[in-house]
Order: sequence, then structure tokens, then C-alpha cells
Amino acid sequence: MIDEPQSKEEEKVPLIHRVMSIMGRLMPFDEHGENAAAVRMFHRMDSMLDLVKAAPLRLLRSVRKVSVWPITGGAYMLGDPKAPIAICTLTSNDLMEPLAKLPSVAISGRVFTVNLGIEKIILNVTANPAIRFLLLCGKESAVFHPGQALLALANDGVNPEHRIIGAKGHLPVLSNISMDLITLFRRQVQLIDCIGETDLEALTTAVLDLAASDPGKFEERVVEEQSGLVTDALNEASRFVNLRPGGKRQPLAYDPKGFFVITTDRVAREILLRHYLPDNTPAHEMRGRSAETMLLGLLREGLISQLSHAGYLGAELAKAEAALRLDLRYEQDRPLRRASGQEIQ
Repeated sequence: MIDEPQSKEEEKVPLIHRVMSIMGRLMPFDEHGENAAAVRMFHRMDSMLDLVKAAPLRLLRSVRKVSVWPITGGAYMLGDPKAPIAICTLTSNDLMEPLAKLPSVAISGRVFTVNLGIEKIILNVTANPAIRFLLLCGKESAVFHPGQALLALANDGVNPEHRIIGAKGHLPVLSNISMDLITLFRRQVQLIDCIGETDLEALTTAVLDLAASDPGKFEERVVEEQSGLVTDALNEASRFVNLRPGGKRQPLAYDPKGFFVITTDRVAREILLRHYLPDNTPAHEMRGRSAETMLLGLLREGLISQLSHAGYLGAELAKAEAALRLDLRYEQDRPLRRASGQEIQ
């Protein structure tokens, strides 16, 4: 994965996405500079989250025999499910809610990635035959280019390996959905390119123009029932081999690169990290306020040689960051405590 400057919208990305970003950096890139293993891991984590979130919806389907939409999770706001327009605000989080409230809008959501994010768009759009337009607007990611990838998908489709032809972003491969569903998406919706547009008045005008040209419900369906495709996606977690948490962590000094001592400077509101060589010789010192940037700094400098050590440091740095943000007491290898000394459960 590659970092880019964060906008205010991107700073709101949930902590789990930041943790996933860190883990992605710990996995090797291939000869093309891509990281398919990290994307597969993210997909499995996301599928498990969807499995938990979708349990009440599946129960509703089975008991009441009703259709529930959207069929997969994501960052979106719902409008009128019978409306013909879906809106992708790309990385502009603040556009989602006002656009979802416009007449003729079924759903408004953002997307960051050109693989899992676009797969979710395809699943939700093709599950609702009333949707005939996908309007792209908002700020494009300067690194991942999801808007450009969606336009490339509409124009040129995918190759036999499900890679979006002509897409510029990182690993634009739709490996978790069928070719039939990709074809259905391209036939069902017309993409409207308003990439870069953030003015609500201009976007409202565009939505009204599209609503006036609604061709009606899309009747063509793939041979495979959509519900079956979605059930497969939601039940992917059931095919995983269950693993038991826990294990023996190697001593800190075992890493030939050395070990780290983490404390917090409550006056400066900074995390203080000191690196010692295996013979206890002081080597490096780092100060910061973000667990992610500090861990990335250690990886950049080549001071960690073991994944288990990196995972341990990421967890400890995250605890230290939380302690500073929430005014808690931090001690390395100990649970967080309130000022009174009581442990946080």
C-alpha cells in the first residue's frame, strides 16, 4: 500500500482500516509492486464483518421471505431504494448524506480502493434492478484512482484474470465476484463522469437531469441468482479453518535488531520510543503522536526483523496513543489504567 496526504474526510477512516494498512506494509510486494496477499486478507476480514452485520438481515429474509437491500456493507447513506440513481462520492465523505437525500437517489457512498471497494459497488448495484445510473463525483484519490478504474471498467471491462483493463490504481483486480456479475453491472448502469465536482447545486442539477431520463427497471439477470452470489460472499467466513488465539511470544531481545522501550510524555503529549541493541546499548530514539507513523518509521529504518515483533510494537504503540488521547496511564506490557490506577477492561 502507498500513503498519500490525508484530507479531513480520510482522517475519519476507522481504526481498523489503519491497522489493516499497517499489516499490508508487513507483507511482501510482488514484482509488479502489488500486494495481493494483503488485499485477500482485507477481503476476508471484511467478509467476516459483513457476516456478523448481515445476520439479522438473513433472519428477516428467511422468516418474512422479503428482500433486503443493500446486500453488503460499506460506507454509504440510503435514499429511496426504488430510485434509479446511485452516487459514488469517491473520497469525499461529506457529500454522501446531502446527495442521498435528493429525490431519485437510491444510495450514496464513498470508495477508496479499486478492488474490494468496487466489488461492493457492483454487488449492491446489481442487487437492485431499479438502479440505472452511477454518478461519479467528489475528490479522486491521487494514488488509488477508483473513479478512473470505474470508468475503465465501464468502457473496457476486465481481462480473463478479472483485472480492470486500463485501470491505474493499486491492484485493480475484481477477484471475488463472477464474470457474469461484472458483465451485468456494465449492462445495467450508465456511468456519469462528474469526477472532481463537489458543488451540491451542480450535482443536484445533474441528478435531476438523470432522473428525467430514467429508462426503467433493468430486467436482465445473470443465470446465477443474485441471492446465491451474495450468500456465497457472506458465508465465505464459514469456509475458513478456525484458529485458536494465543501462542508464545519470543523475548524482546531475541530480535537481532534489538528491542524497544515505550513510554509516554504526558506533558508534551507524545509517545517516546527508545531502541536498544541486543547488548542493551542505546541506539535510537523516536517521538511521535501516531502509532501508525511511528511503526512505519521503524519499518523504514529496518529496525524490525520479525513480524511478531512488529505486531507487538504496533499493539503497544496503539495503546500508548490511546492513553494520550484519553488521558489514561500507559505502562508497557500492562493494561491501560485510569488516573486512579483502575485497569480498563
